[in-house]
Amino acid sequence: MARTPQPLDPAREDDLLLTAARHFTASGYAGTSLNNVIAEAGWGKSSFYHYFANKRQLHDHVVQILAARLLDGVDVPDIGKLSGADFWAAMAELLDGFVRAARRHPETSYLGEMFHAPPSEDDGRLQELRGQVERWLRRAVIRGRRVGVVRDDLPEGLLIELTLTVLQTLDRWAVRHKLPASRSSGVSALFLQLVRDLIERR
Repeated sequence: MARTPQPLDPAREDDLLLTAARHFTASGYAGTSLNNVIAEAGWGKSSFYHYFANKRQLHDHVVQILAARLLDGVDVPDIGKLSGADFWAAMAELLDGFVRAARRHPETSYLGEMFHAPPSEDDGRLQELRGQVERWLRRAVIRGRRVGVVRDDLPEGLLIELTLTVLQTLDRWAVRHKLPASRSSGVSALFLQLVRDLIERR
């Protein structure tokens, strides 16, 4: 049975978390040496295995913690309750919330790089996160059509695929270019406008 990580000293946890995130980002899951992560973080093997059963559990923990930090203070709208009047404002606020969280937690850039890396069978929790994001975006497009603010002159499946592809491309570009915090708000507004230009009902 997989061991559940127990509470530990926040500073020591952060040392391990950031070291592991850097290695997973640079080398992927399969290419990351757990021994190197443990040593570089200043942990002993016995201490590590007291909290984590294996590399898989550490990887999933890194993804979970970084995802939680990226959601810190973010008000994710309830898709089913959005109306035509508040749909685009809610999307703008969501993007702004992510920008604010990323400013508070710059280490979440590792999650962005891991998220956009080529998928692997070793991705575990990361693949689950990709699926959750895609399902949420699909629901958002469908809701937007239902409340009359997203175009209905294209097949729903095509519209969803276009939206997902454009958003993934924009986010991947932003992650790759490591935009400074001073420019991120303006860029997020531009990205949303690009999506609206593509899918907003005229």
